[in-house]
Amino acid sequence: MSGAFCISQLLQTSSTKILLKTSKFSEGLYVKAGATRYPNLCFYRNVQTVTYAIVDGSYVPSTTQTHQPDKTKENESTKLESVGAFQKLPMVMPSVDILYSALRKAKRVPPTKGIANIAKRERNKGAKQLDALMKELAVPLREYTENFPKKKYLHPYERSLIELTLGDGNYEEVLRNVDALRKKVVGVGKEHASLCAKCLTKRDALERLNEGMEKLEEVFKCDGKAVDDLLNIAKTLRAMPVVDLETPTLCLVGAPNVGKSSLVRELSTGKPEICNYPFTTRGILMGHIALNFQHFQVTDTPGLLKRHDEDRNNLEKLTLAVLSHLPTAILYVHDLTGECGTSPSDQFVIYKEIKQRFSNHLWLDVVSKCDILQEAPVIFITEDSDTDNVELARYRKMGPEGAILVSVMDGKGLDELKVQVHEMLVTQMDRIQNSKIDEDNPEPVT
Repeated sequence: MSGAFCISQLLQTSSTKILLKTSKFSEGLYVKAGATRYPNLCFYRNVQTVTYAIVDGSYVPSTTQTHQPDKTKENESTKLESVGAFQKLPMVMPSVDILYSALRKAKRVPPTKGIANIAKRERNKGAKQLDALMKELAVPLREYTENFPKKKYLHPYERSLIELTLGDGNYEEVLRNVDALRKKVVGVGKEHASLCAKCLTKRDALERLNEGMEKLEEVFKCDGKAVDDLLNIAKTLRAMPVVDLETPTLCLVGAPNVGKSSLVRELSTGKPEICNYPFTTRGILMGHIALNFQHFQVTDTPGLLKRHDEDRNNLEKLTLAVLSHLPTAILYVHDLTGECGTSPSDQFVIYKEIKQRFSNHLWLDVVSKCDILQEAPVIFITEDSDTDNVELARYRKMGPEGAILVSVMDGKGLDELKVQVHEMLVTQMDRIQNSKIDEDNPEPVT
């Protein structure tokens, strides 16, 4: 109340009675001798320090909150995608369709209503059409670069698929090229729209409009290959098999041409190509198993050869990526007949390496083509038949200990194989559920 009284007194006082001297800031304000002195008044642009919340229709003071960056959005953006990002890719139009659709829409843009002067109306129309063409070309490109996922946020399995299928760095390079095309289109469009808006005559405006249209069309045709490359990438990635991380997966592994694809056909709905030559399987093929109202997944993988990881081709690396990044149970297939092209000794070396590397996976061994398996072990001319390795000698004859002998041709061992595969996948399902429970209920750190 006293504050309001002082203000009213000050307003009633003549401005000539008070002389404010601008001396040093620390000395404050001075009043001329003989004049009435009132309390100093200081006006501030206050910063709000108290916030109010509406509770039961009344304002209630709440605690002061300082502005902090939204960490939730940052966490969402940096969170790894789950498997299935390839099916969420935006639809990419061919560069030709984008260009001609943009030209049609831009040419239908009218000038602003109410402009009587012909020259002004024409330059307004030209600037608006060039701006419209620029936006019609640039907006789809921006949507592509924003909606295609960044590789570092993908699931490791899908990240490996991109690198091994498209080549290391090609995915990012194509997206960079698309973004560079967008920036070039925006720059050229703004430049010519500005020139058209400055024209003084109708003729100049028409010339600038045609020149700008031709330039934008030339730029897009010249660098539009980036859009077509992105279209091909989208088609390739969408064709990748979808893997459900919460569904048990059986992965068939072995040397090339040992009969993995034939077993996939017998065990699941998958129909991979079957040919009598190595590397028939050119990618990861998926099938499904339905047993006792339970559903499981089966993957057919490219064959592995006896060599170091740095010497492996991309098909072999795909197999290793599946085993490394997906929760799979392994069905390892051996061919001791000599028909697959890989000697039993080399298969033994590959087998020991893979089993040691992925020892934490559930495992089941199968010896295929047992209908033509000879009693005497097959020994290639390049192998040492007099080796003292007892385990290798036994492997050449019967495969690893506990292996199931099967034949797709006469059906031998397939029923036993199906039973054991089902038991192994049920165990794999228990593993997945237990790991999910552990993730939801982490143990407190002491």
